[in-house]
Amino acid sequence: MTTRKKKYDIITHYLKTNGGSQVTLTFTQFDELLFPATGLPKTARTQTDWWANDYNHPEKGAYAWLNAGYEVVHVNLEKEYAVFNKLLKSSWLF
Repeated sequence: MTTRKKKYDIITHYLKTNGGSQVTLTFTQFDELLFPATGLPKTARTQTDWWANDYNHPEKGAYAWLNAGYEVVHVNLEKEYAVFNKLLKSSWLF
């Protein structure tokens, strides 16, 4: 099993403190605000799979936004941005 990358915890923190129901971040914002030393991983810029809402691949960023209570609803690799929506709990699940 692949271990999750703790470097993505900064995404969790950012989304939890943002407070918005929808958050759009450009790849440049990821580079400058969240990963100033390393930048967004190259695979995030070239593969939509990196943005999948999937806990089964913790080496990617999904754990970070899912743990913050968000999911990716749109990614545009050409225009370099990602849109996150806050997950809503439905009462019928309980």
